[in-house]
Amino acid sequence: MNQPSQGTTTSQQIQEGLDAAYEHMLAFKRYKQTPVVIVQNGQVVAVSPDELPPAASKAA
Repeated sequence: MNQPSQGTTTSQQIQEGLDAAYEHMLAFKRYKQTPVVIVQNGQVVAVSPDELPPAASKAA
């Protein structure tokens, strides 16, 4: 009945929550002036939060 539409809604809500958490993390890292540690090309690297894209343009 309403299973597919609810799945899409839940999926969208999860994505919105992840985007909000990402933006809050970047804001916190900018405030504290600390790097974001990520894995890039198999290497662990520290990246400035200003170099990372906002959540809206990050989504594919």
